[in-house]
Amino acid sequence: MYNNKYNIGCNIVDADCDNGNNYTEDIYIKNIAKYRKYGFRHLEFSHVLALDEVAAERVREFCRNLGMVPWSIHSEHLNGSGEAAYLETQTHCATICKALDAKVMVCHIPNVEPHAGDLQRDIKVLTKVADITRSFGLKLAIETPPYDYIIKIVDVIGRDDVGINLDSGHTFLEGHDPAEVARKIGKRLFTTHLQDNFGANDDHQPPGLGKIDWESLLTALKEIEYAGPLMIEMTGEGGKVRRSTVELRDFSLEKELIFAKAYLEYLSET
Repeated sequence: MYNNKYNIGCNIVDADCDNGNNYTEDIYIKNIAKYRKYGFRHLEFSHVLALDEVAAERVREFCRNLGMVPWSIHSEHLNGSGEAAYLETQTHCATICKALDAKVMVCHIPNVEPHAGDLQRDIKVLTKVADITRSFGLKLAIETPPYDYIIKIVDVIGRDDVGINLDSGHTFLEGHDPAEVARKIGKRLFTTHLQDNFGANDDHQPPGLGKIDWESLLTALKEIEYAGPLMIEMTGEGGKVRRSTVELRDFSLEKELIFAKAYLEYLSET
């Protein structure tokens, strides 16, 4: 079915750290060693507010010594924050992204006052974020649905360093086929957040433990010639309590990571 095998990556999750501010240098280093044991090579850093530039450089060196690749970070999106504070946070995240030697900063549609949904405001703010990431030599990948809205924003900004992050779980939750959305995104796709659900809740389950058609999605990614790693996005204990299937709320993070990686590797090389 497929001609080549994707690299499979994942965001760093500590089962006991649901507050992003708890993700310290020590927590990252502890988990990087675990992710290497699980066979991952590419990593996303999802909570970087507690890191400064020097600590991030130490984390980068730890990754290099283990043969791990910091691929992306997920910037923080602050609820109800004004534009100035929002941009200050994005600047911090971009600073850490550069210090880690990651390539992509994933950014939500801005959740600043007034609330999201103002196209011209979002274009203006995200252009400012793109100016920040460009100054650090980074690519900016915008999420989440509706993706027609994000495609419009990216096309208006019109820069080759501004693209899209495909979040399969959020896409499916909104009633759309992730494979068809991937085809619409096309060359704008910079990275992914691969997760599964049953179409009712934001379950953040491993790919394969839900109703998303993963064979179809991987076929679409091949068709659009996506060449980056397949980045999984798992969640901590706070996110698991929302899961539709009660038994999966207690599924261990270690099992989820091992299962997700093995399943996507199987599909990508079949």
